[in-house]
Amino acid sequence: MTKKIKRAPQEQLTRKQRSRLEKERHMQRLLLWGLSIVAVLTIGVLGYGVVAESILEPRQPVAIVDGQGIPTSEFQARVKHRRSQLQNQLLYLYQQYQAMMREESEEGTQGFEEYFEGQISELESWLAPENAEAIGQQVLEQMIQEKLAQMEAERRGIEVTEDQVQDAIHEGFGYDPEAAVVESAPTTETEPVTPEEPVPAPTPMTEAEFNELYDRHMREGLQPLGISEQQYRSWIEASLLVEALQEAMKEELPTEAEQLKLRLLVVSSEERAEQMVERLDGGEDFDVLVEEAETDDEELGYGSELDWMPTDMVVDQLGHEMAELVLALDVGGYTEPVPLGEQDDPYAIIILTGREIRPLEESIREQMAAEAFQSWLQAQETLVERRPIRDRVPAEP
Repeated sequence: MTKKIKRAPQEQLTRKQRSRLEKERHMQRLLLWGLSIVAVLTIGVLGYGVVAESILEPRQPVAIVDGQGIPTSEFQARVKHRRSQLQNQLLYLYQQYQAMMREESEEGTQGFEEYFEGQISELESWLAPENAEAIGQQVLEQMIQEKLAQMEAERRGIEVTEDQVQDAIHEGFGYDPEAAVVESAPTTETEPVTPEEPVPAPTPMTEAEFNELYDRHMREGLQPLGISEQQYRSWIEASLLVEALQEAMKEELPTEAEQLKLRLLVVSSEERAEQMVERLDGGEDFDVLVEEAETDDEELGYGSELDWMPTDMVVDQLGHEMAELVLALDVGGYTEPVPLGEQDDPYAIIILTGREIRPLEESIREQMAAEAFQSWLQAQETLVERRPIRDRVPAEP
């Protein structure tokens, strides 16, 4: 027969004890709620940081061009690509320098050695972390220019085709499809020609070699930087649009203009120049005075002839004051002595030998087109809003 276990009667809590217990339970609940809220907030902050870093920040514009933003992600990709190009240039210079140093026994390498050392030092300095922002600023200005050119090209109906992009890629990699086809075509037998010093012709790159080189560039050059082939091709398209717009602006320029032809006689002092003017007034020949100046005043005396140039360019060449004197001359007339710099510097006499409407040389039209494009860019500045880039510029690779 088992014994019954007697249980001690439970002790009843007093009102004060119950009140205290309730307060402790209430504090525990508050503490748990507080810890839960802190945990949620912490997760939220960390989550926002991840979202901001991976999603929001890359979408923030580094510049806004007429309402269109240039995203940070695209800017950073372009900076990385530019740094990679500079690194490749530096590597190439290193290789050339080392090859030259192996041939240092040859005469005449001193000048080349100094050239390579200077170029290498300049690139190393440019790629230093403290200059990262300068590279970023350079890239940003290029992207702004491309964005403006894209908008203007759309307004003018200027387009760049996929074939043009592909042709530019071929050219950049040194591949000429037409030369490759000619090289692979069968040749007819001809009489052998033996030159005195035979020089082997370079073998054109084949299509297979180009494809291999291009694929390796994508795989080893761009993909490690997070740059897609689509991005790469879009950058080439943008640069071609800039060129097409510049060409369109060039076509809008006149093909002929009033132009001047000038000759200068430069001597060492104002007194000597005044003597030369007096002799010109007396009818002496300009060529005789030039020959005399070059003989008697060997250090500073000389004659110079400036080729035909538009009147607008005379100001660029001579400055406003001197240009005003020249433009006021009749053909055959000459100026009073004009200083070429500060006091006691050489003095010049300028004679106008020709003024007529003439076709513009291609080199002059190229210069005028470049100036017109820069003037257009400056006029678009009101459409551009730049943002700080200091904390957004990659310092690698």
